[in-house]
Order: sequence, then C-alpha cells, then structure tokens
Amino acid sequence: MEGPGEKIRRIIVAVDSSENSRKCAGFAASLANATGCETIVLTVIKNSDIADTEGRIDHDKLQKAEEETRRLHESLVVGSNMFTFKNKIRSEIVRADDISDAICKYCAETNADIVIVGRRGLGFLKGMLIGSVSEKVTRNCQCSVMIVK
Repeated sequence: MEGPGEKIRRIIVAVDSSENSRKCAGFAASLANATGCETIVLTVIKNSDIADTEGRIDHDKLQKAEEETRRLHESLVVGSNMFTFKNKIRSEIVRADDISDAICKYCAETNADIVIVGRRGLGFLKGMLIGSVSEKVTRNCQCSVMIVK
C-alpha cells in the first residue's frame, strides 16, 4: 500500500493463544473480506520459551509449541470465518529472540500493507504480545499497524 486510497494487498495478523488474538483474527477477517487481500496468520515463538536450561533449543518444546500454534491458527481461521472468503490465507510460525523485531522483519520481508496486533496477550507462549510489543511494532514497522483492544 503506497499511500491514501491504495488497495490493501496483504494483511499480517500476529497472534498468540490469548482471547485478544481471537479479536485480532476477527478484524483481519473483516478487512480481508472487504478488500479481498491475502491474509497471513503469524505467530512468533520466542527462542527462550523453547530453550533447555543451557540455552539450547529443546526440540521437544519446539515441536509442542509448533503443534499448539498450528491448532491455534486453525481455530482462529475457522472461528473468524476466514475460510469463507476467496482470498489467500497462510499460516506462518517464526522463531526469534525478540518478538516485536520479528514481526516487523516479517512484515518488511513480505511487503505487508498492514499488521494487526493485540494490545496485550497472555497466551501459552508467555504473552507473545504483552506489554511493549505492540508499542514497539507501532514504532518500528514500516507498514500500517492496527492495535486491537
């Protein structure tokens, strides 16, 4: 999206397992239905949440987090009726040390027009969108940001 009046082509909706993420998915579905754009449901798994006591990636924790995230994405897509529109829907899981940086980087790499984040989240991934994450995304992302309360 280049400027005012430009068409939205790609929405990123950043989610965790919080109730607020369900609201974010609902907003994304409404916007996608109105614009016919591509929608990417994104979860960032924080490396420290899947590390063992020595700081190495624990593959069992990683596998469990990825399975839970896939179920979450499926639930959000079905629950928000994203499956009812014709545009393309994708589910993405990325790992990172800093969640807000990862969201902004992903948005830049995919040329997102808008990212939708919750004001705060307290899900199974220890609050993917808690505290300053949405604020940092607002400050640092190159695309437009919608914060859902």
